[in-house]
Amino acid sequence: MSLSEEDENITRSELIKDMKKELKIKDTKPVVNPPSLIDKIFHRTNQKRSVYYFTSGRKVNPEVLRELAEEKPQFTLPKITGTSYKEARRLERQKQREEESKLRVEDKPSRRSRFAENLAERLYVPPDETFKKKRVKQNLDPHYYDVVKKRPIKEQFKIEKFILDVRQSLLTQLKTGYLQDEIVFIDERFNNEKKRINRINNEYKEYYSSFKDFEAQDREQWLMVRKLGEEMAGKTNEKKTELKELMKELSLLRCSLYVLEENWRNCKLCQIFLYQISPKSWQERHPLVTNPEFASNFDFSKMFERYKLNADDSVMSLNSLIQIFQEDAVDDMGEPELYFTEPWQVSLVFREMELQHLSTLLMLEGVRKPKDDMTHGLQVVMKYYDDEIASIKEQLTSIESSILLEWEQARRYELLAKELVHTNLKNLITSESTTLLKVYVEHAYESCMSTGQVDMTSLETLEKLKVLFEDLMMKLNSLPVDIVRQAENTVTKKTNMSMERALQAQKRVAHLEVLMKSMKRALEPPYVKSGRPLIFRSAKPPAKPKRIAPPKGLSEKELEYLTYFTDYCEHADENVQLFLPLGD
Repeated sequence: MSLSEEDENITRSELIKDMKKELKIKDTKPVVNPPSLIDKIFHRTNQKRSVYYFTSGRKVNPEVLRELAEEKPQFTLPKITGTSYKEARRLERQKQREEESKLRVEDKPSRRSRFAENLAERLYVPPDETFKKKRVKQNLDPHYYDVVKKRPIKEQFKIEKFILDVRQSLLTQLKTGYLQDEIVFIDERFNNEKKRINRINNEYKEYYSSFKDFEAQDREQWLMVRKLGEEMAGKTNEKKTELKELMKELSLLRCSLYVLEENWRNCKLCQIFLYQISPKSWQERHPLVTNPEFASNFDFSKMFERYKLNADDSVMSLNSLIQIFQEDAVDDMGEPELYFTEPWQVSLVFREMELQHLSTLLMLEGVRKPKDDMTHGLQVVMKYYDDEIASIKEQLTSIESSILLEWEQARRYELLAKELVHTNLKNLITSESTTLLKVYVEHAYESCMSTGQVDMTSLETLEKLKVLFEDLMMKLNSLPVDIVRQAENTVTKKTNMSMERALQAQKRVAHLEVLMKSMKRALEPPYVKSGRPLIFRSAKPPAKPKRIAPPKGLSEKELEYLTYFTDYCEHADENVQLFLPLGD
């Protein structure tokens, strides 16, 4: 289509729009009920069927056009062995229908959608002649408005307008009535609100007067409480002064008590120390504790713990100090007995102790070097053995992980192989489609080439059938069209006859099965009900346990096969049939 034709079409549409605006013509759309679900399923609409033609202005690329009359007829059939062309087309259409039946309702192809497929490649019609622009007469009488100018036009009486005016007046009267009712209702509400406000004001005055009385009473009570509080404050101040004086006396007593306690502790520790360094014979004759109650549980370590200072610098309470003094006063009634009477005696003991300490230090210094060497060697040996044990553990863990990985992989491969052998491979070999295909190929080979038994595989027979088919197609291409058509008709008739016979045989088999079922049902004994029916409130009778057949034992041949030709384990594998041959 050229540019001039497009411009003419645009001007035509604009003229039509302008005419509709002047004449006040609106584009009315017909009201059509939407189709229901059943109408959508059966492709039915609630409006008039539009008419469609092949010549409805389809734009077609002229390079893709085909001259069917000039093309050479093609007699080559699709490469489908053993079936005719019409039979193959019928199977293809049947497969297409099955695929379309699986689709949803809105996705299924309809007659209209099939009609629109490849429409551009089927027919081409050149465009119509260009629309010629015509002038439109807009005003019939140009002097009409000049004649009627400045003249009153009498209004015509219309019954429709009168009815509308009466209806409008009635509506206004109804509106005024509604408004008057609203006014009366608002006045009544105003009076009620005014009464409520007056009642609230009276209650407010009563509340105000009662609050003033309560405030006066509360002030009197507050003054009484304030006076009582001042009296109590004076008494508390007197008690505080007395408490301060008593606290001062208590602190003086506590300080003196702590000083006495420290002196007492030092004296007791010195007494215990001098008693311990004195000879054993003197200690047996002069015991430190004379009271028999404390002598049975006496221990020097406990005594030191009792009199030594605390490590956390905590101060003992007065009660504990007084208790210690009381216990010591009960225990030590007389003057303490001492073995040493002069200071030089104590210095001799200290010198002897110092000599013993020096001798022990010399012995320790002699033993320290071999001890250090032995400890160092022990540490080296322990470190060596720890490293060796750690390396051995790492090697064991790595070997264990690799063994587990290999075992898991072998188990997975074994299960996969068993699954493939017993499922997919078995289904491929023993499936119905495979056996039917093999029978079909053998039948085609026997009917086309020879009738004797030939030891060939399915692929070899298919290759020979392919060569025969190509030779026949070459010969068929050289034959005239009438002979080919006649032969095709005869083959079609034969296939139809064979299909009818097969369908009749199938129906007879189904009918025979129905007869067999009815015969079995007739030969069965009649069903007799035993006992009265159970009431829904009664408990169910105990169910009879199902009789489980004992497991069938394996024969010697099967045991020999499982032992020598499979990896079957009696304790690990449950299903024995997976390891037996398929035919058993």
